[in-house]
Amino acid sequence: MGKQVVVNREISPDEAARVVIRAMQTGTYTIAQIQQMFPGFMLIGNYKGYGAILDIDKLVCQPLVKAEAMHILGILDGREEDYDLQTVRIPTGSVAGASTRGKLTVPTGEVWFVSAVRLTTPADQGGTPAINWRCSLWTDRLATPDADGQAFHADSLSNTPVGGAWTDEFYAEAPGIAIGNKGALLRLPGGSVITAVATNLVAAATGNMDCTLALHGYVGKPLVD
Repeated sequence: MGKQVVVNREISPDEAARVVIRAMQTGTYTIAQIQQMFPGFMLIGNYKGYGAILDIDKLVCQPLVKAEAMHILGILDGREEDYDLQTVRIPTGSVAGASTRGKLTVPTGEVWFVSAVRLTTPADQGGTPAINWRCSLWTDRLATPDADGQAFHADSLSNTPVGGAWTDEFYAEAPGIAIGNKGALLRLPGGSVITAVATNLVAAATGNMDCTLALHGYVGKPLVD
C-alpha cells in the first residue's frame, strides 16, 4: 500500500482573523459560533463569571460622549422659533383641561447639550395657563404612556393670575439650587424631540395665551450614533 502523507491543516492566526472578519461582516455566523470555532483569536475575558467579547460601545462609544461635549459648535439660547424656542398658544375659547403641544426636534447629524429649559406662561385670560415639557428619550411609565415621553414635572406649572417663569437646570451644581434640577447636561442626539405642553386649567379662555419653552446650552460634535 502507498504511503499516506499527513498534511498540517492547522489554521494560522492570520487566516483565522480573516475568516472571523468575513463571517462578522456577512452575518454568516453568530458571535457565539465564532467563539466556538476560533477560541483565543478574539479579545474576550471573564465578565461576572462568563466569557465576554470586548464591548466596543463601553470601551469606545460611551467615552466619546464626553469628547462630544468638549466641542461647542453652536449656541442654544431660545433665540430662534422652532429651533431652540417653541411658542405654544392656548387659543381663545379653549375649555378647562384643553392642552396644546409644540415640538422641537434635534436635527439629524447634530447633538445638543442642554443646561437649562426655560418655561413661561402669560397672565390669565379667562382661563389659567400652565406649562410642562416632555422628552422623547424618557420612557413614560404611566398606565397609558404618553407618546411624547415622560413629563419633566409631575404637575404642570402655573402662576395664576399674573403668569410666571421657571427654569429647569442640568449641570453639576444645579441640584443644590432646586431639588428637581439634574446634575448633568441633558444630551439630546439627532432625532430627539422636546415637547412643550400648554394646558388651560380652570375656565374657558377669553383670549389667546402664549406659553413658551426655550432651550439653553450648545451644539456639540456628534461622535456617537
